[in-house]
Amino acid sequence: MKSVDSLIVGGSAAGTTAAEVIRSLKPESSITIVTDENHEQYSRVLLPHYIRHKVTREQGFLKKPEWYQDKLIELIKGTKVTKLDSKGHKVTLSSGEEYQYGKLLIAIGGYVVKLKVPGADLTNILYMRTIEDADRIIEAASKSKKAVIVGGGFIGLEFCSGFKMNGVEEVTVLVREPYYWEGKLDEESSKVLVNTLGKNGVTVLVNEEVEKFVGDGKVKSVVTKSGKTFEVDVVGVGIGIKSNLSWLEGSGIEINRAIVTNEYLETNLPDVYAAGDCAEFYDVTFDRKHIMGNWANATSQGSAVGKTMAGVKTVFETASSYSINFFDGSCSFIGVTDDKFADEVISRGSVGGDKMTRIFVKTIDGSMRIVGATIINNPAEVSPLTSAVKGKVDIASSREKLADPNFDLKNLIS
Repeated sequence: MKSVDSLIVGGSAAGTTAAEVIRSLKPESSITIVTDENHEQYSRVLLPHYIRHKVTREQGFLKKPEWYQDKLIELIKGTKVTKLDSKGHKVTLSSGEEYQYGKLLIAIGGYVVKLKVPGADLTNILYMRTIEDADRIIEAASKSKKAVIVGGGFIGLEFCSGFKMNGVEEVTVLVREPYYWEGKLDEESSKVLVNTLGKNGVTVLVNEEVEKFVGDGKVKSVVTKSGKTFEVDVVGVGIGIKSNLSWLEGSGIEINRAIVTNEYLETNLPDVYAAGDCAEFYDVTFDRKHIMGNWANATSQGSAVGKTMAGVKTVFETASSYSINFFDGSCSFIGVTDDKFADEVISRGSVGGDKMTRIFVKTIDGSMRIVGATIINNPAEVSPLTSAVKGKVDIASSREKLADPNFDLKNLIS
């Protein structure tokens, strides 16, 4: 059995950032990262840019083998952790090896949820999560003319632009909800987004769910439960991600929607921490349990938990902000965009104006605050709203002006 001061399960944003922070604070400690991927760290955020030929494959890699050597960080690639013995402070790897740890960080991220319908194993049915996925998308799309995308959200948007940039002529998006991104957007905001897609040659069909895929080795058509059939050369699927936590069974770790942590990203087990997509942390900014599944959050959590693991106890406090550009449009989510959490939601903009912002307002400790926002096609409003959320600005005096698109949101923080 090998022993290590800090064992990190997961080699992406949260795990690698934590390792780097621990090394900077504890130069003599031993650090091991175990990752199920066969690569050094690369950027998942850059994968869509690689697919669209904005960056090279090589530019997507953030760490070279020499970096791990220089930092004296052991990187074990292509390996999973299969068991956690929290009482013995040890884990078992898929290779059969055992590692005893002083402190353990679980930063495993998530895997794509795959469609479970007949024909789902046909080739050219693609997902977007790993560098290999990106390779397959480029290869398949460059030889395709017709595509169907199953599912909305960020990945659906990335597939739309990725397919189009690689020469796919006809792109159709199928969503099973009444409108695109129900649950994250209201219907008006969705219309603005869908109109932008339409102007760029993408058709969105709602209330459509896949019944089966048909093909002979390679997918040839998509059949929906409503009885429609779409001839295709390639299919992109984006229906969510999920962390594999089955190896934690019997460990005693608390799991709800994800691994439950406090504001220090500590779990209920001694010397065991969680960060990134797999962590349901106590959010001190909004006094609630929260899961944030984006790269910037994972990096920030990795930095905070790395300090705590190195003995500098650090509260993780942030207000998430995530944006993407698709064709000539943009979409941003800031903070908590949950209707049930907010006291009210204020809309500004219009479908006709091709811009829509929703501002989520809640009174916390006697202060009227903006706790979140969704912004479609109005990037100028991202910065002031992000600052208002992070700064916990009391906006009571401006509340009546927020719905007016002529009101400059910069006045909130001036």
